[in-house]
Amino acid sequence: MTTIEERTPDRALEMIAGVVTAAPVAPPPMVDVFDWIARRYVTPRGKAFARAVPSRVRVRVDALPPLPQDPSPDLVGSYAGGTEMIAAIEKRDPDIWCFECLPTHDRSRLIAELVAAAGRGGDGTALVCVPEVRYGSLVLDGLDKWMTAPARVDSAQSEADRSRSLLALAAGRGVGAGGRAALLAPARGLRLIVVDEEPHRSYKEDRSPRYDARRLAIHRARLSGAVCVLMGTTLSVESGAAARTGEFGWVSPGRRDRRDARPVVEFAERDEGSSLSRLLHGRIKDVLASGGRTALLAPAAGYSRAVWCVQCRRSLRCDVCEAGMFFDRATGRRLSRLRCPRCSNTESPPEACPNCGGTDFRWLGAGSERLAEQLQKAFPRALVVRADPDDLEASTERALQADIYVTTWIGTKASLRPEVSLVGVIDADALIRRPHFRAAEHAFQALTEMAEWAGPAAEGGRLVVQASEPGHYVLQALVRGDYGFFLDREVPLREELGYPPFSELVRVSAGSDGADAALAHATDAIRDAGGKVLGPISVRGPRGSTRQLLVKCPDALEVAGSLRALVQKPEGRALQIDVDPR
Repeated sequence: MTTIEERTPDRALEMIAGVVTAAPVAPPPMVDVFDWIARRYVTPRGKAFARAVPSRVRVRVDALPPLPQDPSPDLVGSYAGGTEMIAAIEKRDPDIWCFECLPTHDRSRLIAELVAAAGRGGDGTALVCVPEVRYGSLVLDGLDKWMTAPARVDSAQSEADRSRSLLALAAGRGVGAGGRAALLAPARGLRLIVVDEEPHRSYKEDRSPRYDARRLAIHRARLSGAVCVLMGTTLSVESGAAARTGEFGWVSPGRRDRRDARPVVEFAERDEGSSLSRLLHGRIKDVLASGGRTALLAPAAGYSRAVWCVQCRRSLRCDVCEAGMFFDRATGRRLSRLRCPRCSNTESPPEACPNCGGTDFRWLGAGSERLAEQLQKAFPRALVVRADPDDLEASTERALQADIYVTTWIGTKASLRPEVSLVGVIDADALIRRPHFRAAEHAFQALTEMAEWAGPAAEGGRLVVQASEPGHYVLQALVRGDYGFFLDREVPLREELGYPPFSELVRVSAGSDGADAALAHATDAIRDAGGKVLGPISVRGPRGSTRQLLVKCPDALEVAGSLRALVQKPEGRALQIDVDPR
């Protein structure tokens, strides 16, 4: 526990002119929470504690209503384990619960029932955390139907409104809601933390302190004696494994409810030289004939995912990081360009191949631009709309009139996507075969989200997945709609390789001239703390080349402590440390 020192200052201090806020902005146990963030994520304590102070504090603060006591837990109670979770919240029995919810259920209603259970247990505060609020959130908007509007502390609000909400929560009552930063709100008397879509990658902060919101929610709930609910249609492998072993509670739907929520899932292998298989082409034709709408998920934005020279059969590579270059054709004011998907470097297309001087190029792997062009030719009477990341708002407005909606992942967010009769995934192999230990997990989460978009089979929902290996356990778990089936096959692979949940990860990088020497010092410190070091390897990015280590360890806090001591010395100042990297 952090203690407050009392000592005589060595110089004269100014008198306090006045108290700006009536309630403390870091009530217990927030001092310990910020101290934990500073220690685990190797950041200066001042930078961590700076997150406690609202950006604007001279605002009028209105009192928040107490926690609601309605609605009753009718929907949550229909899940296996739901009644026990509600009882734990009402009794303020501190625990961590994994809530695997059905895609057909209104998550704002489910969250409202959890918050109401906290209200029936007595006065206090509750925090609701959702991912990616910059494009809007159906969950946060839906909460207004079930309770008095919660205090919004997300980035979609103005600085004054956020400060007003934070200071109102500091008084010790009400519901706070927002993105990952909502977990740092000064909610005194905290009874409940809800993290919606728990495995979402936006829960990892991309600026110092680079905390992981899921771990922060669990740690703060334990320090506050509150209940933490991690919920979503799928859960992270770490959370699922903890629930399987009994470390966390588990709430899940019944087998019949799972079956009723599934769409019809079909697999097809793409025909050579074509982006669409005959099966998917036929399904689109049938949907258009019936007056329905189709959504297609492209593997990447742009015109083509690779540019090959016909003469030497080599692809054009990025000058910065040597990754294969994407090709974006000229549209509107934008000229044709080559774009690196790894480091975002852009170049003008060459007139001749830099390897052999050939001038005949072939575009391979259709991006969203080329796919939309091919679909317009195949279905000339249909309105094809592509969700462009550069103009997402206009794209989503036109999507409401589209017959065929072509998008990458950016256009699949629930608050943006249109209602459709058919969803097609162009290349599931690109998801499953990514060179990352979380590739299968991310693929299953993404495909489950596409199944949710398609809707239940009873309502005509249909999902067509183009894949070369339909027997892969990710795809079979999708067909079954069974997260447990996926978990049974993924967890042993993680255990064999020593990845989370069987270890914690730390990434250490250095980009200066003395990178190898700095990493050598880091390696010694990490091994002394019980960590296993992989690397170093060279990684090229938009800011140049860096050398990186990946650390597997039983306890990242111990490794972070050793690295914290190192970065304060001259030999360690070139190091950048990322604990719990995503």
